[in-house]
Parts: sequence; structure tokens; C-alpha cells
Amino acid sequence: MKHFESFLAPQLQQYADYRQALGYAKKCIKPPLLAFDRYLLDQKATWDQLQPAFFLQLRATISDHPNTVNRILSALRSFFQFLVRQKICDNNPLKDIPPLPERYFVPFVFSPGQTERLLHAASQNIRKTPKYFLTDMAIYLAIVLLARCGMRINEPLRMHRDQYCRHDGTVYIEKTKFRKDRLIPVPKIALTQIENYLAV
Repeated sequence: MKHFESFLAPQLQQYADYRQALGYAKKCIKPPLLAFDRYLLDQKATWDQLQPAFFLQLRATISDHPNTVNRILSALRSFFQFLVRQKICDNNPLKDIPPLPERYFVPFVFSPGQTERLLHAASQNIRKTPKYFLTDMAIYLAIVLLARCGMRINEPLRMHRDQYCRHDGTVYIEKTKFRKDRLIPVPKIALTQIENYLAV
């Protein structure tokens, strides 16, 4: 287990113990504090340097994702607020430092028309030579199952023949993303593609 080593090590450990006593998980408490501790060591920082400009420089130095930078700054803001309550600090130097604009993952949703065009393009790219035909058909079938059945991206890739039930028109997926099994109904248009693939 890593220990704090900077001049603020006692206070950082006291704060980590305080947060853990409140019920926060240790694995969430220590990483941002350890990152700050290493930065203090690298900069050979003292109490006098802990001004807003020092933390603006820290923010600019961290090359991680903006969401990670904000998590570190948020942890440090709480830490210095703790020091203010303990009367170790007069004020919180991070109080007026704004967070970076965060990046959010926004999934792209295809319209029905776009989905049809994508499937058409994929089918047109199936090469007819014996060397590539079966592989290209498998790729096309995986795209069909993603589009028509709402499967997750890794599910068609891990499917086995015995997971497909022709009579019921279903696919049985074991151990999904959340460690659960699920039975997926397959529309007729996708059933035709599965049967074509199996016939080949």
C-alpha cells in the first residue's frame, strides 16, 4: 500500500482516514490524494506555495482526461475544506478554481433509413471469392444481429451454433455484460440471414 510522502503527508492521511470513517471506499479516496502528494514532492512545495496559481499550474500539468482532472481537483477542494475546518488553513485555495469542461460520450443513434443503408452497403461488400466469402458473410451476419436484434457488440462474435433455436426463432445469450443470461427473439428478416449463413 502506498503512503503519502510530502510535507502534507500527516494531513492527507488524516483526511483519508476521516473519509473512510464516513463510509467512502478507500480505492476512491486515495488515488487523487496520492497524485497530489507526488506533485508536491516533484515541485518541492511548501505551505507558502499553496496559492491558487499553484493549483492552476497543477490543473494544466495533469494530462489526463478532463473528467479525471476534475475528480482530482474536487478531491483537493474537499481536502482543503477539511483543513479549514480543522483550522490548519485560513482559506481554501481551490475555492475559485473552475473545473474543466467535461467530455461526455454521446452515442450515435441510426435512423431506420440509415440502418437499412448500412446493411445494404455491408451486403454489397461481401466478396464472392471462396477465400473470403464465408468470412464476409459472418461479418455481415454479425452486423445484422446488432441492427435487428439489439445485441451488444461482443455478443454475435461469441455466439455458438447451439445458442440459436430455429424452431422458436430465438438466440440464447449466456453471461451477458451484467453476468445474466437472456433470450433474444430474432425477427424473420434476421432469421433468413442466419439460415443463409448456416446453409453456406
